[in-house]
Amino acid sequence: MKHCSKCGEKKDLSEFRKDKSTKDMHGSACRMCHNVAAIKYRREVMGCLPMSENKECPPYLGVVIAERLVNHLFKDVVRMPYGNIGFDFICANDKKIDVKSACVTLNHGKTPYWQFMIRKNTTADFFLLLAFNNRSDLEPLHQWLVPGYKFNKLVCASVAPSTIDKWDEWRQPIGPAIACCNILRKDE
Repeated sequence: MKHCSKCGEKKDLSEFRKDKSTKDMHGSACRMCHNVAAIKYRREVMGCLPMSENKECPPYLGVVIAERLVNHLFKDVVRMPYGNIGFDFICANDKKIDVKSACVTLNHGKTPYWQFMIRKNTTADFFLLLAFNNRSDLEPLHQWLVPGYKFNKLVCASVAPSTIDKWDEWRQPIGPAIACCNILRKDE
């Protein structure tokens, strides 16, 4: 246990970033406080736009768009603050859901695939994987809801058109996601 230098709360060491320059090998501020300070610095000092206004920002698709989709796709969800460790939402039956999204990428310029960064997340009960065609069109192509125990030991998961049938047991209807994205496009 350790006290956060920013919020003053006593928290488990796992809630602090690793820092080899300190005696206990952990940063002085908890991850949540560190993330808030980093966002404030990027906005105020570096002049960066908030990710909700910056479509080129890497987390835009995963945080702004994908998490809006979750609010439309699931009932009674509780959204966690940005930077929450291990999951993005708690759904009605108290299951922790980590949302991952990816745009199609070409492997060596030829084979298309989607890559979802899991990062050995053992906290999430489920991973909601959203596969988009690209960042500009905002068109969801596939959606899977995968139990955490199937994925949480992986660093990343990749899906290619040639392997997509292996994902059928977790496939979710894509129609509601497409309808939601159509609404989001009109709101822009």
